[in-house]
Amino acid sequence: KNAESKNTILNIHVVPHTHDDVGWLKTPDQYFAGDRNDIQYAGVRYILNGIYDVLMKDPKKKYTYVEMGFFQKWWFEQSDKVKADVKMLVDQKRLQFVNAGWSMSDEANVHYEDFLNNMKAGHDFLKSELGYRPTIGWHIDPFGHHSASAALFAEMGFNAWFFARMDHSDKDKRLANKELEWLWRPFNESLGARAEIFTHMMYNHYSAPPGFSFDERSNDSPIIDDKRLETYNIEERAAQLHDYLMHLSEHYRSNHLLVPFGDDFNYMNAQMYFYNLDKLIEYMNKHYSDVNLFYSTPYEYVDAVHRADIQWPTKYDDLFPYSDGWDDYWTGYFTSRATLKGYVREASRDLNSQSVFLALDALAHGKQTFAAFEGLFNQMGVLQHHDAVAGTEKQHVAFDYAKTLTEALVDERQQFLDSYKRVAKSPLGGLALCKAHNSTYADCPTAALDDPAVSEIYLEVVNESNDRDTIAKIPIPHASIALFDDDGSEVDADIICARGGDRDCYMYFPVQARLWTRLGYTLRKTVASRAVVPTQNSGVLDAGSLTLAVTSIDGDVRLEIAKHGAAPEAVLMNYLYYKSYQEDEGQRSGAYIFRPSEPDQKPERFNSFTSYDAFQGKHVAQLRLYGDQVVASITGNALTDFVDIETQLLGIPLSKQGQEVVLHLSFAKIANGGVFYTDSMGLEMQKRVLNYRPTWALNVTQPVAGNYYPVAHGVTIRDAAMTLEVLNDRNQGASSLQDGAIEFMVQRRTYRDDSRGVGEALNETDPHSLGGRGLGVTTRHLLRFYNNTESHSVRQDARWMQRELDVPLIYVFGTSKSRFALHGRLFGGATDGFGLPDCVKAVFLPEKDGSLFARFENILDLLTNSQAATIDVRAVAEFIAEATNRKLETVFEVSNSGLFNMIEMSRVKLKWKGLDYTTPNPDYSSDPSKVELTPQRIRSFVFKFSQNANEYLTSC
Repeated sequence: KNAESKNTILNIHVVPHTHDDVGWLKTPDQYFAGDRNDIQYAGVRYILNGIYDVLMKDPKKKYTYVEMGFFQKWWFEQSDKVKADVKMLVDQKRLQFVNAGWSMSDEANVHYEDFLNNMKAGHDFLKSELGYRPTIGWHIDPFGHHSASAALFAEMGFNAWFFARMDHSDKDKRLANKELEWLWRPFNESLGARAEIFTHMMYNHYSAPPGFSFDERSNDSPIIDDKRLETYNIEERAAQLHDYLMHLSEHYRSNHLLVPFGDDFNYMNAQMYFYNLDKLIEYMNKHYSDVNLFYSTPYEYVDAVHRADIQWPTKYDDLFPYSDGWDDYWTGYFTSRATLKGYVREASRDLNSQSVFLALDALAHGKQTFAAFEGLFNQMGVLQHHDAVAGTEKQHVAFDYAKTLTEALVDERQQFLDSYKRVAKSPLGGLALCKAHNSTYADCPTAALDDPAVSEIYLEVVNESNDRDTIAKIPIPHASIALFDDDGSEVDADIICARGGDRDCYMYFPVQARLWTRLGYTLRKTVASRAVVPTQNSGVLDAGSLTLAVTSIDGDVRLEIAKHGAAPEAVLMNYLYYKSYQEDEGQRSGAYIFRPSEPDQKPERFNSFTSYDAFQGKHVAQLRLYGDQVVASITGNALTDFVDIETQLLGIPLSKQGQEVVLHLSFAKIANGGVFYTDSMGLEMQKRVLNYRPTWALNVTQPVAGNYYPVAHGVTIRDAAMTLEVLNDRNQGASSLQDGAIEFMVQRRTYRDDSRGVGEALNETDPHSLGGRGLGVTTRHLLRFYNNTESHSVRQDARWMQRELDVPLIYVFGTSKSRFALHGRLFGGATDGFGLPDCVKAVFLPEKDGSLFARFENILDLLTNSQAATIDVRAVAEFIAEATNRKLETVFEVSNSGLFNMIEMSRVKLKWKGLDYTTPNPDYSSDPSKVELTPQRIRSFVFKFSQNANEYLTSC
């Protein structure tokens, strides 16, 4: 409890802080080192040096810091004495950390697993180096806020979070009603009290009060208390701040006010800033009896308002989309830099599917795998930053993000191959992976089959996830290639090649894979081509579980899709574009903002299809449509009723008019009445209603841009009879603007800056294009419709298909083979002993101390399936112990970033009162042998093992 806090007056919590973007106008390293100050005057190293000096000199001063991606760089430069001093400052609660992810992540454009991993990276560092465990969220700069963020923060053990952006109309209403602080209850039906979190919206952005920034770059007048000087101003300046504080108090409910003093990269001259704050605090406390100013932190503030015992307003919906003006919807960045968004999601897939092999290699063989894992883990934390994956950085910074992510991926993938060889006892030599999940053969080891001296290569298909029946897809250079299994039997496979020949092909074949198994194959050259011969008149293609036909490509593409035994249904598909608003007057469309040239603009045709090929295979049926700007492949297979739409957008042509390109899908059988559903960071589906907000009156000024939402998983529309679901492979902006229609924005190109700070147009170009064509992008969308009376198993649920996108099969290629290998378990023994229900997704991450961090999630959503699951986590841990010849010491549940065990969690969580009702205390106790997972519930555990590893044991 703050000894200076008084109950009868306004207590002003002066919170010095800096907001340090982990890349934006400069690269992260440029920001840290203070390089390229011609772009922006900022150097994080000097900020932290100055803060250390000031805090060490004056025990009254306090400071709050956030970004661990920067702090760890500074920390490892310091001497043992400085580190000891910093630990003392932390113990004295004068240096406090809030949020403490590797970066302050975006919310619109991150997947929940990457959000959690970013926080875990920072929390692991703080806990390891300083024994510090933050319980305050601090998302002061992201451009809108998801329900998932609030829920995930709450289940990390956070008691409150702070931010500074919300729709201006929503903020106006909250200002008038004293509702800038509330209890957020996200996913309330699914998670209940566990997800409740106290929420604080800042009054004046996250900046110092107007006129009171004392940063060395500021033009605000300093505090001058020397009456001998003509510039003496302290009486006038104190009166100005007093008026501001009185006004501020009209909008908050307690007699405690948090007043931030800081901004982007502030305190490079910390002595200067604190000198002025000292003068101001001393004078006001002496001359104003109704205020009490003191240095504070968000922790002290939250403690004070909690003790005030107030009943707080409550909120259940989210804060998207964000607008800071009538025409200023921040919905463009949902799609900006679409290729970088796709690359980040691809790296996420690698990290989460391959990390278990690194962890088991460390356990079984004592191998030092953690450095490569940590390199990618931390670099992914950098990419989650709200000016990184958001696509709102300068172009040279985007290049740097891609370069550093590539470097981390190369190291991690090589470590994966080394670990896989040992852990899975692979008989293959010369192991290699494709460079990307959506590679052509040129980026894959299969390119070797173009070499006349190479007759065969080897393949292991690895299933790190649940039992699955799926279709494998690998790129091959030509069609004269056959596939053989480990028994030597030829496998039926479909080969579909590029138009006009039998080169540049893909091979499709069915895979039945149990949890943690691998299947061995040989790819062998043959004399004859085995390509599926296309036709130019499709008729009806039989994809096993459904039929496909294209009946028109004139204007809208008309697809007719029928499930077996049912009449065909028409889906209209096309690629359209909105003209960007780019006039001198008014808000322009750019990296952040999406604004069509007219508020209710109807999109125009971007692409015209001129021909198509139809391929009828044994396992897949595919329509490939050729247009002037797009090549689209529409594929069905026998194992799912989803149709896979792959879009190869060749790039937006150079012109004088900005274009925002959408994939538009229309299904006339559904009348959804303006209601649609979008996910929250890949988690629970949120109900959306056109031109409506649940808790405040929307003035509709931008009926297109104002109805766009961020999507990481997909969009659903439905009526009483039917449902249409469309899933996506990366974060995009999407909406349903007409009955029966869903549109995803797939690429953007603008020629004017939108005046939100980046200072550049969003104009990514293809460096290999002679005509200035924009950067191309290849995306996937999975579509299906169904009658609402149909019953679906978990494996028919949209969430199951999303897992197919998020946790793909791993294809490990080899140039040699040392022995005959049967299809078999990866880690020895059988996994039937613990069983992983279809609806449960598991991720395993190695820990620096040799333990294993395990995350389990029920992937289902109450919108479509309310099935709960129970798993025996202890049995999972015992299986891993046996497979790695370790002894299991303990299994215990932890918060979702690993900060607290459940007993600690029950102690740190604060109890809040709501105006509508007060939630009961959640039960944090757990028995790892019987862990219940309701839909959307995520629970995390730590497995600790003995350290005496012997030879690794596995079956042959």
